[in-house]
Amino acid sequence: MTSLPLRAAALAVALPASLAIVLATSSARAAPTAPPAAQAASAPTSAYRDLTWIQLVPPGWDPMKRFRDVGIGRLSDNSPRTAALMADLRDELDNAPLVESLQDAPVRLPGYVVPLQTDRDGVREFLLVPYFGACIHMPPPPANQIILVKLAQPSKQLRSMDTVWASGVMRLDRQPSDMGVSGYRLDAANVEPYRNKPR
Repeated sequence: MTSLPLRAAALAVALPASLAIVLATSSARAAPTAPPAAQAASAPTSAYRDLTWIQLVPPGWDPMKRFRDVGIGRLSDNSPRTAALMADLRDELDNAPLVESLQDAPVRLPGYVVPLQTDRDGVREFLLVPYFGACIHMPPPPANQIILVKLAQPSKQLRSMDTVWASGVMRLDRQPSDMGVSGYRLDAANVEPYRNKPR
């Protein structure tokens, strides 16, 4: 678990407010707030491989590479050029590359719930995101930081921004939704409350 990287934090100082928000949220890797050791200890025991959010990002991927020399710091929020850059950056994030070796892997990881499909039986599908407020109070993170979770059984217990452990079989499956573009999907997923202490 890490907070906003120094590179992103330094760039955000010079960005117009709207671009700074997108960069900050797309660069965040903050899973539920517990030390890494506590995260591992609190995971439910199973045959699933534990993942961290950074493991969903291919090594060397840099979403800001295309935008380094465009003079972002000199743009205002209401500039047409800023709007065009925002659209280009959103496209870059929505088409973020995925880690192909995760296809068909049984995995689990902690994150925050963004409900998508709910009926009288409860939540059936949700987005799992790495930091609080993603896709709801802040712009969506990159697609390689959003997982579409399809539950094995609907849950009446899940609420927006609950912290959970989600486990299931990972698929590479880019899907748009009203809340953001997910790059991965967990099938037949089970969800348990996130705990900071071993069970």
